[in-house]
Amino acid sequence: MTGARTRALGAGVAGGLVAGAAVGAAEALAAWVHLHGPGELPALGWALVAYGAVGAVHGLSFGVIAALLGTDGFALAFAGEAAALAFLVARFRIIRDVFLEQVPRGPLPLLVQVGALIAVAAIAFAVWRALRGADERRSPLTRPGIAAVVLALLAAAWAGGAQLAHAPAPAPSPPRAAAPAGAPNVVLIMVDTLRADHLSCYGSAAVKTPHIDTLAADGLRWVNTFSQASWTRPSVATILTGLYPSSHGAVHKADRLPDRVDTLAEVLGRAGYHTVGFADNANVSQAFNFQQGFDEYHYLAPDFFFAASEPAAQLALYSGLRLVRERFLAHYVDVHHYYQPAEVVTAEVRRWLDRGARDEPFFLFAHYMDPHDPYFAHPFNGEGYARVAHPNPPPALAERLHRLYEGEVAYLDEHLGVLFDDLRRRGLYDRTLVVLTADHGEEFHEHGGWWHGTTLYDEQIHVPLIVKPPGAHALARLRDELATSLDIAPTIVAAAHLKPPAVMQGHALPLDAGPAPARESTFAEEDLEGNVLQAVRTRAWKLVSANPGNPRGLAPEELYDLPRDPGEQRNVVAPAETEKMRAALGRSVLEAREHGGASEQIGVDAATKARLKALGYTQE
Repeated sequence: MTGARTRALGAGVAGGLVAGAAVGAAEALAAWVHLHGPGELPALGWALVAYGAVGAVHGLSFGVIAALLGTDGFALAFAGEAAALAFLVARFRIIRDVFLEQVPRGPLPLLVQVGALIAVAAIAFAVWRALRGADERRSPLTRPGIAAVVLALLAAAWAGGAQLAHAPAPAPSPPRAAAPAGAPNVVLIMVDTLRADHLSCYGSAAVKTPHIDTLAADGLRWVNTFSQASWTRPSVATILTGLYPSSHGAVHKADRLPDRVDTLAEVLGRAGYHTVGFADNANVSQAFNFQQGFDEYHYLAPDFFFAASEPAAQLALYSGLRLVRERFLAHYVDVHHYYQPAEVVTAEVRRWLDRGARDEPFFLFAHYMDPHDPYFAHPFNGEGYARVAHPNPPPALAERLHRLYEGEVAYLDEHLGVLFDDLRRRGLYDRTLVVLTADHGEEFHEHGGWWHGTTLYDEQIHVPLIVKPPGAHALARLRDELATSLDIAPTIVAAAHLKPPAVMQGHALPLDAGPAPARESTFAEEDLEGNVLQAVRTRAWKLVSANPGNPRGLAPEELYDLPRDPGEQRNVVAPAETEKMRAALGRSVLEAREHGGASEQIGVDAATKARLKALGYTQE
């Protein structure tokens, strides 16, 4: 009897191991079929080992139950573990990839899950009955040692084969025109989550940013610049296309930048520029088609946990293990697990300049993630506060998080200074148009919340815009006209001695003392995590519209008297002004949708949701 029980325990481990590996391999293949990049292979090796290990641990429990009941360990463990893992993986991917983590409310979703559980239990029972007797037959896979060796050999064989795979050679670049005479180099620096009021040249007393201040002193600083969205993907798409989110279509978590839009890189590339981009956030990586028009586009991927690869980070098990680690086990927070810090981005840009600064003018897009969360102490000492681990911090933490954010801004400035000095050393600074901006800001409980993406208050949409024209020194011009992220692309195109495409919805800003295009208001829009928002802003008033019942709890309509209430704390009642602002909002909505088309979502979300979790863009 003791031998039978021991055999049941071992067979349970083997059954769980085989079941876990089978489910993991199935998910890896499904994810790969759904979307895979050039040269990318399924994460089969990682899935076999990781899912197999989890299955073996659970299989031991099934083996104990089988020993107590005097039944077959392999059959019980295989059927039970396969059913449980398959249900959890399917539920995870449906909620994440189909419902975008916004599961419909009401009894129907619960009934569907209960029905699915019943169906899975019935299938598991049928599998168990079909496999009964495997322990007595002592087939090889019922022995844990043999099962482990077989899976290890499969994983090793896959890893060896993967090393022999090569990405396809890139297609040859089409012929390009000669660049206009005197066309300058262009460096567009886009800083993720940088509030304008946290730069000393914009009035911050708490943060000193001498290198950014020097850039502003050499050029023009636009004081009243506002983004068209308060999270990365739609806002960066606006910067790179000169289109409102409603027109370029990259609005929701699953949206990619459509092929139909013309990017700044495409416009400059056709005019003879060599175009290169460095993206530090998965939201603007090749997975979402942001490489359009770039001769070279480098996504500076984070370092993954648990020896995972990029495809492995798409899997449900990786997401669950990472979440448990970060919320309960992480005593040291490493920035490289979230994004590459400013010193790495600057080093990569300088490395490209060593080999890529050619005779032709170049357009270089450099994306920095600092000061996006996690907020790290500097010098790095392992302290960090991430949205994924602290989705709703207590208000008492506001001051501490704010101080860490300010330290991140100072750290960013230090490494931008290294880049600017390098441009000077190479003799490029005077021949280059340098533009520095941000995609959006950040909230520190000013309106009862945190992070970004769920409101359109100024702390989330007021961004810096600094433009240093080629050859400029000590201009130190201050422009207080209203400007927007829409204006960046046409401004760069015009500075390159080209005519901005008529489809661009922004205006080319003057790079001298000339008058700016008349802009009476700015418009921003959002459709994220159930919050559907629109805001129109003049110098004096701001109207914010929100969908009823939005998760953030915003009023359907809010009106702010900005000269008297710049912090937007008092929703005022002013019927005449409300009607004027409603009319302005309506005109803005029509303008924003002028060039709209169908958004493109096919396949993208499933391949990138897991890695976006580390930055808090998706939740469990």
